[in-house]
Amino acid sequence: MSTPEIEDGADTFSRSAERVIAYLKSHTPIPEWSVSRVAGGEQVHVHTGDNEMLTLGRRVPWDDTFCIRMSNGADRVVADASRHPDYRDLPDAGVVRAYAGIPITDDDGRTFGTLCGVGTQPLSTPDDVDTDLIALMADLLSSQLHLARVADRARRSADLASALAQTDALTGLVNRRGWDLLVDDADRRISAYGDPVAIAVIDLDGLKSLNDQQGHDAGDELLRRAGSALAAAAGPSDRVARYGGDEFAILSNNVAVKNLSAHFATFADALAEQGIAASIGYAPTAAGVVDVAAAFAQADADMYATKQTRRSIDRGATA
Repeated sequence: MSTPEIEDGADTFSRSAERVIAYLKSHTPIPEWSVSRVAGGEQVHVHTGDNEMLTLGRRVPWDDTFCIRMSNGADRVVADASRHPDYRDLPDAGVVRAYAGIPITDDDGRTFGTLCGVGTQPLSTPDDVDTDLIALMADLLSSQLHLARVADRARRSADLASALAQTDALTGLVNRRGWDLLVDDADRRISAYGDPVAIAVIDLDGLKSLNDQQGHDAGDELLRRAGSALAAAAGPSDRVARYGGDEFAILSNNVAVKNLSAHFATFADALAEQGIAASIGYAPTAAGVVDVAAAFAQADADMYATKQTRRSIDRGATA
């Protein structure tokens, strides 16, 4: 008898979240529901169904949300936000009238996000929504999340070890094959949990000229020095790869969007300290909207624009 394959935790949580949303949309007077993630000072809607307001991948500052008020002790079900003393001053209170929300906890006991619903029409009374039912479903999602994290932990450990074992002979960094394994893992986490992931693309300036003028040994030495500088600048949440040729890629976890510029400037500064000229671009992912491939394309375009600007400035300086 064959051993049944253990289901991926991320897929299980995603399916559970989608079933909860579908049920609440059908069995409550509130039309839009979401399982959201709270990270880096933002609330991101990760599982939504077909919504007009709580749309997939929508990012809003956490401090401006109904859910932060609820998490801090305000009513969990609100019949009319425009009249409620704890909610009426929020930016969306004129549009969102009905609200319901319950926190979802992660496996470390901290807030993962919320199960929340909104409607443009007020409720007759808060009792129109069964608060105990919403709380039960949020609690079940928290339990499912804990199990999913445990199930994913062993898989992720094996996947990470496999990815990090795929190294570039010249720089010792993760190679393209290893990078693809890292991307597969990141896309799973982004889609299921809304994990914050950002991508940077770095291209060394002048490598072709160096190879032409001083030979490929000089170019290889530049690549080695660049790889060492980037590896030294990386923190525990960063994965650095030699993507190909003179291009490097960085996958960074758990960095708030507002901090990305400073975060990736660390890598640019590390190269500059070694006298290595390079162009860099970066972009965040967004659950259900921007996967790693799309973020990479945005970062690559940003990097290329930076390189073109630098070339224009250099030409102007020598004219």
